[in-house]
Amino acid sequence: MFELLNETLFEKHIAEYLAGSKMYNQRTPKDFNIQKLVDSDMLLQFLREQPMWQKLITQSFVDEQDALNIVIETINTKINRGESLLSLLKNGFMLQGRRIRLAAFKPKMTLDDDADHLYKKNIFSVVRQMKYSTQGFDKDNELDLCILLNGLPIITLELKNEATGQTVVNAMHQYQTNRHPQNRMLRTCLVHFAMDNNRVMMTTQLAGDNTRFLPFNKETVNPQVEGDYPTCYMWKEVLQADSLLNLIQHFIKRITPKKGEPFYIFPRYHQLRCVRNIISDVREKGVGQTYLVQHSAGSGKTKSMSWLAFQLANLQNVDNTPVFDSVIMITDRIVLDRNIADEIKGALRNKWTLDK
Repeated sequence: MFELLNETLFEKHIAEYLAGSKMYNQRTPKDFNIQKLVDSDMLLQFLREQPMWQKLITQSFVDEQDALNIVIETINTKINRGESLLSLLKNGFMLQGRRIRLAAFKPKMTLDDDADHLYKKNIFSVVRQMKYSTQGFDKDNELDLCILLNGLPIITLELKNEATGQTVVNAMHQYQTNRHPQNRMLRTCLVHFAMDNNRVMMTTQLAGDNTRFLPFNKETVNPQVEGDYPTCYMWKEVLQADSLLNLIQHFIKRITPKKGEPFYIFPRYHQLRCVRNIISDVREKGVGQTYLVQHSAGSGKTKSMSWLAFQLANLQNVDNTPVFDSVIMITDRIVLDRNIADEIKGALRNKWTLDK
């Protein structure tokens, strides 16, 4: 059995694996500006890949640094006014009549070379011992790992290793007691993972002692993996660039309740696996297949069905024609039917469209 002896080596193992993955690099906490929520070098690198960037500089700004400063200022202004990072990543924003994209997603049309080029230029960064706070009771505290997309923080992770006597429970407790729930960066990120070598838990909304974590395990007990940790699916699968971009584009949603603060919906592992496996099989085998999915009570079947229906409706053949003319959902319960309708409407409201 492969086993690292302490939390630091566990952290290093994950960071090095990610840094060697497609579209990834490794950055340091010094590269990240906490007040401005950005690694400006990585953001600039992505902006330079967009045809509009040089035109924007020439027409509207003194120089590139002036343009970059305005882009960063605009991002922070929008976040301060309540716009979500998810919305900014999916839709970008208009500046001097040109659309600034902060992320690029896999194009639906296989012949869209420009969109495919920009997609491959996304930059994910893994940062170890990430400082995220300059004030409050958690001033100068560090996160074990942080994931950035084109310089913007999207995911945090607290790691523990059972070999040192600490588990995922300690990682959850750390989020609940040692991380200020109103911290600007933590509130901006899409999801927070508490993880040890055997188990993973997640939350999208920190609320001190009231923070609610959900399991993000492959099974009730993650199976042993020869030569690696049982939780290696996180860095080998979930945190890979293609996976995260797919999550942002098709799964993560921001909910604004009638009471309380807005929060993100992030799929649990079994929901993600279910939808992705069916979509993958349909791509490979085409229409006409039959699938049976077992979902226990309270495990989120409404959202799984809604995510699946929406993605099937947008699935395209290699010649860019729709795979399905329509998607019909039949249920045997009125409440479930209403829930699904609401979820699909929510997906439609969050649909991202490319701006040329």
